[in-house]
Formats: sequence, C-alpha cells, structure tokens
Amino acid sequence: MTEARPESVVQLAILDPLLYGAAKAFDYLGFRGQDMIDTVGDGIVQYGVGEGYFEKSNDPHQFAGNVVKFFLENGYLSNASVKQDGDTLDIEMSNWKYLPVMRKLRNRHSYLLTCPLCIANHSIRKSVGEVTERVREDISPDGTYTVKIRTIPGTKDVANSAIPIEKADLNGVRLGNQPNETIGTRAFESVLYGLACGFEFLGAQAQLLLDNVGTGMIEFIQEESKLNFPSEPQDSLDILSTFMSKGGLADTIRVHASNGEVRVDFDNSRYLPVLKRLTEEGRQLVSCPFTLAARSLIKMSGPSVGEMSWQIEGRNIRLLMPIVDANKQEFNEEAISRIMDQL
Repeated sequence: MTEARPESVVQLAILDPLLYGAAKAFDYLGFRGQDMIDTVGDGIVQYGVGEGYFEKSNDPHQFAGNVVKFFLENGYLSNASVKQDGDTLDIEMSNWKYLPVMRKLRNRHSYLLTCPLCIANHSIRKSVGEVTERVREDISPDGTYTVKIRTIPGTKDVANSAIPIEKADLNGVRLGNQPNETIGTRAFESVLYGLACGFEFLGAQAQLLLDNVGTGMIEFIQEESKLNFPSEPQDSLDILSTFMSKGGLADTIRVHASNGEVRVDFDNSRYLPVLKRLTEEGRQLVSCPFTLAARSLIKMSGPSVGEMSWQIEGRNIRLLMPIVDANKQEFNEEAISRIMDQL
C-alpha cells in the first residue's frame, strides 16, 4: 500500500507534542499505561468508522488493513506491507512519521507507544481476543522500519509487550521528519477524538492526567521547535497561539488574558468537528492541543484553570477558561491503578 495526498492537513508540529505528552503522562502507570493508551485506539476506530473515513469489517485483518490505508492516505507513512506466517506478522513501514517521537521517548526512558495507527490496530486485535507481543524491530539506513509481532489468541492473561525483545538503534539513523511535515485533518480529528474518549472513563483523575499531557507538550515544543515561553500568561499564550495557528489548528487564534479569565477565539478551527461530536455525545473532556498546552502554561505561572466552556458559531470557536487558585489536588496513582485493574 502506498501513500495518497490528503486534501487538508495539519502540521506534525501540532500532533507530535500531543503524542509525546500522552506517553509521558502515562508513565505514571508504568507499562500498564500501554493498555490505557491502547483504549484510545477504540476511540480512533469509532470516530473513523462513524465519520465514514474507513469501513468496518468482520474480518479483523481486513479491518486493520482499512485503518492502515486511511493513515497512508493521510500521509502518516508512505508505504506499508505485512507478511504473515502463522501467528507471526512481519510489518514494514516507510517514512513512518512517528519515528522521531518514538526515538525521543526512548531517549527519555519511556517505551509506551502512542503511534495512532498502532494503537488503533491494537484495538481491533483486542476486540477479537488477540494480544500482541513485539518480538523484534529493525531500522534501515534510509529509515524504513520493520517489526516482528507475535499474536497470542484467546487469552487476556498475557500483557501487551510495549518493549520489543530486540530493539532497533533509532539513534543510529538520520530521520528526515521536519516540523512542517503534515498529517491529513481526518486522521488528526480521529486521534483527538480517541484521546478524549480514552481519558474520559478515568473520572475525577482524568483532568489531572490531561494536565500532565500538557506539561509534556510544552517540554516537546520548547525542545523541538525552540520556543521560549515567558512567565507572563498573556505573552506565553500569544506565542502558543501563533505556533498553533501556523501549524494549522485554526486560521487564527486570538487570546485575551485577564486576572479572572482567559478568552480564546479560534477562526476556522480544525478541532471543530471533534468538539461538535464530543458535545453531542455529552462527553465532558476535550483534547484540543491548544487547550492542553495552554492550561499547562497558565499553571506554570501560578494559578490554575477552572471548568472551561465552549461557544460555537459557524466554523469559529470561543473558549473561556476561568482562572482559579492553584489546584492542590495531586495525581492519585493508587486510584488510577484501581481503575486500570478493571480494564
């Protein structure tokens, strides 16, 4: 399968910090965090099927192939091939846009995999009772990535192996991704919807986890896009809004910060279809990249953000974020662990 050109795109400079921040946040859960991240794949699949972006199939291999084709068409890789021998799959991907994020995570000793294509396919396999184990991976000098995966059908007792038994040296290859590379907006929407659905069932702890996602996003943006955020909220949010609008999240993003509230106006927002669907379904949490990063910047300056509200008018969105005293609640790993035991 080969890549097709998407009609509308968002820069990876917007998506990559989100994938990195999600993996870093779930480090709180150890490697069980991979199981939680994989539930985000349920939302990616649900959104893609619901919006008619790809077809569902009763054959899990065909269904997974439809998802791969979707991400190919949206520019997340340029070519993919799968060879199956019994319970073993040999997968090869060219120009896989997740590789730079994966390398950065591994250099930070985080092995949780947040590749949208991978977690969506994991979701499909889990739906038919398959557990996957990453046996071996390799990468060629031109950046072609190969991985051998073993499927273990009919059991839920074997943990999903996030770490390949034999790991590729990602630092030994010069990866060509640049911040201005893009992904199609349909795939972008699917990932953001999946994140919102995946985090929602964590209940009261969910927003705290999302705030940790935002912290990871700021870290990624500072290091990879070389941005410096001043301590003054208005100035830091102006820098973030320029960065996000340049990356394609909206045509323009305007911020007005006061002592009690931050108002953000998005013109022609690419997040709008996701926000509308989440609102229609009564889901309380959102996964807008600007919102997650902005909450982190505000918190760094001292205060915190209260319950947010959205106003939709045509293709435009207004976000209201009330500023409140710093939240004293801490991330409760024990509470999250109890929730994870129910997965």
